[in-house]
Amino acid sequence: MSTSPLHSRLRQWKLAGAIISNARLLDVLMSVAYFAIGFSPITALAVAIIGLLPLSIATLTIVLPATVLGVALALRFPRYGKLALQGLIIGLIAVFLYDCMRVPFIIAGVWGDFIPKINMWLFNTSHPNWIVGYVWRYLGDGGFMGMAFTVGYGVLKPRVNSRLAGLAFGIAIWGCLVLTLLLAPHGQEMLFKLTLTTLSLSLLGHIIYGLALGILFPYQHPHISRKTYSSTLYSRPN
Repeated sequence: MSTSPLHSRLRQWKLAGAIISNARLLDVLMSVAYFAIGFSPITALAVAIIGLLPLSIATLTIVLPATVLGVALALRFPRYGKLALQGLIIGLIAVFLYDCMRVPFIIAGVWGDFIPKINMWLFNTSHPNWIVGYVWRYLGDGGFMGMAFTVGYGVLKPRVNSRLAGLAFGIAIWGCLVLTLLLAPHGQEMLFKLTLTTLSLSLLGHIIYGLALGILFPYQHPHISRKTYSSTLYSRPN
């Protein structure tokens, strides 16, 4: 029995609809996964500052599994992996720009620098270490959160300019920092004391970080518009 052209066209539409639905579901799942992965280092640090777990334990139970998952997903889904790598890179650039504002105030004695103390919390030692602290800051905090932003914005494409999205992202991170300082019993002793100056400077730094993410994002895809990026992401070679 022959199939009418109408029935054949309907089957094609249903198949196309199922493929699009599965692709969108994968977009959402990957965005959620890389958001969790990207925020794993800062979450571990917050957990340690609040006093729920030592940073060494939080790193082994939160950061290490998240990193392994991120690498596994990148290998299994290279398109998302490439996007995550790009996010890691712009995150490193963004946190460097943040520090270009931050370091002069540290040198001037206006703002204390707790970053080297991360080594003390991570390895349970009384000696701060600049290298360990700043590797955590750049790779773990700046780079990983840049990855979370880039994957989420790149595949979900919210109807908002990337600069505004990055700005909102940076301010949201700053809000979490302030909340941690207020909720942790010894948060201000471990990080920095909340004053009008430190509050303003930390907000400015996170605005710089977020805006840098949003400004740098389009340069990763100069030939792909916001409307066609999804279809390009899922295009298959001939």
